[in-house]
This record gives sequence, structure tokens and C-alpha cells, in this order.
Amino acid sequence: MKRPMLIAVAAAAAVAPTMLATPPAHAAGGRRVALLLAPSQLSIPQVELTGDVRLGANTSVAGIVGLNFQDVVTLHHFGGQFRQTFSGNWSRGAFLGAEVVTGDDSWLHEDSSGLTFGGFVGGRYTFAPAFTLDAAIGGRLWWVNQGLHPGALVNLGLGWSF
Repeated sequence: MKRPMLIAVAAAAAVAPTMLATPPAHAAGGRRVALLLAPSQLSIPQVELTGDVRLGANTSVAGIVGLNFQDVVTLHHFGGQFRQTFSGNWSRGAFLGAEVVTGDDSWLHEDSSGLTFGGFVGGRYTFAPAFTLDAAIGGRLWWVNQGLHPGALVNLGLGWSF
């Protein structure tokens, strides 16, 4: 192995443990807010932003806003979530949650708006210094046009925790 490559491998091995160190999620002054972007919706073209705020050691609430960028920027949907961590902690753990979202659901039902509610299970992993990966899967019901329509709830968020 050439000397520069050996130095690079040694440096990576020395730095790796500190990059994966558990952040002080529940210590005084620990992370309390995660701002996330849903990259899968960028192809629609739509941007979904989520702000998750830790209320206690194992609970948090999140606000969700989706903006549509097809012709002009419009509000597509908005809502909220409640999350309860059941394994690990807020920065690195698994959670159960409930979601209520209202707005334009035209991607499912042409030219209509409705209300969706559902439950999910998910997890979050915060890498050092604060890059955050958040994912959840579950089920939901859409209330639109005087009827309920079942659907999947799939969330993937990439962002930063503060």
C-alpha cells in the first residue's frame, strides 16, 4: 500500500468512532429539533418539510408542510404528527406515531381535497455532527368526496438536528 493511501486509511479509522458517537440527546442542552426534507417527493415536483420537536425524553410532535412546484408554488398539504419512542432515544431510536394531514390529494383523486389520518412505526438515526435520517411506514385513511379510501403511509426524511 502506498504511503498516502496508508495515511488516509489510518486517518479514517481514527475519525470514524467520533463521527458515529451517540449525540447527547437527553442531556441538558441536547438536540430538541429536527428539520427534515422528503427527497422522494422532489420528483412530483413537490417539497415536503417536517419539523419535529422533542417534548420529553420519549415524545415529540411534528409539523408538516408540502409545497407544489408544478406551475406556481402552492400549498399542497399540511398537518402534524405525534411520536412516542419505544426503543433507544429521540436521536437514535424506534418510534410509534400518528399523523393527520389535510390538503390537496389530487395525486390520488383528481381535483379534490381531503383529510388523511393514520399510524406508523419508524426510526431515526442522527449521525455526528447532526445529520439525521428518519423513516416510517404505516397505513392511512383518506376522507375525500364523502368516503374513506385506504392507503399506505411511507415517509423518508433527510435533515439536520439541533
